[in-house]
Amino acid sequence: MKVKLSWVEIISKYLPVWVAVSISLALVVGCYFPEKVSVFKPFIPLFLFIMLYPMMINLRVEDIIRVAGKPKPIFLAIFMNFLISPLLGALWAHLLFQSTPYLAAGFILKIVVPCSGMVAAWTGYARGRVETALIIVALSLILAIFFVPFWMWILAGIYIQIDPLMILKKLVLIVISPLIAGIATRKLLIHKVGMDGYRQIAPTFPAISTCGMLVMVFIIISTQARLIVPNFHYVLLVVFGIATLYPLNSLLVVLLSKIFRFDYGDAIALVYSVTAKNHAITIGIAVTAFSETLVPLPAAVAPLIQIPIMLLILRLSPGLKSLYGTKLTNLNGSCREN
Repeated sequence: MKVKLSWVEIISKYLPVWVAVSISLALVVGCYFPEKVSVFKPFIPLFLFIMLYPMMINLRVEDIIRVAGKPKPIFLAIFMNFLISPLLGALWAHLLFQSTPYLAAGFILKIVVPCSGMVAAWTGYARGRVETALIIVALSLILAIFFVPFWMWILAGIYIQIDPLMILKKLVLIVISPLIAGIATRKLLIHKVGMDGYRQIAPTFPAISTCGMLVMVFIIISTQARLIVPNFHYVLLVVFGIATLYPLNSLLVVLLSKIFRFDYGDAIALVYSVTAKNHAITIGIAVTAFSETLVPLPAAVAPLIQIPIMLLILRLSPGLKSLYGTKLTNLNGSCREN
């Protein structure tokens, strides 16, 4: 018997398809109807909010206080997200985009903005330790406010002029305001419908965020379609860069987790928290902090590659479980909430 998918499942399961459709439509509209594209620009703040606010509702910053219980996996995630990944991203940018400085800066931005809010969900699908994933996501989001401006100034400043204070202000606006609204909304919903009711509606929030992101991808690509189409190799370079760098990050985490003797539950949470980057926040920074619209291109193209990589990790998770020699962690309430 064929199971009918909900709209939320259709959005998440076929996200690379929707991104490809959004990019294709944007190229067609931008090339053939360039005068119509400017109509969308006044709505950019609205779609930024639609991207970021729903995503923040499920994020539990209060989980950060639990970091003392298992510090080693958390510190390894921070080490990878805020030191190794940025440095590797800068190396890849130098190798692939040194002749296109704004694209190099956009690629570095895509790498230095850390884990997506979907990390907990992916960890849950792979039967990893969701509590570890939640702590990493919450802590990484807070640390990103300070580390992203720093690394953009140090690494992307080689290619273009960077104002770290301006990026810091944009991050505070982009992250803190929706975060406060999201925390208040979650508490209100739990008060009104109870925890069980909240868990039933929680999966819709990332889907709404994804819809906002797809619209933003359309706007970004369509406004620069006449530049991108004659230089489509830019897109191919971004695809190649992400398709090679993300698996390398994953492999490094697998090896380090084995060296430090983490169990499977923590290891798979680490793999997802280092590999899955946050598209929405990256796009938000790119379109508000930079006037050059080639900067958001890596963030717009990244979901085409990131989602299949996440699925590949999920497919390989039984093998990883055998590597670490532990039983799979059962899903819990935290996972269902996220």
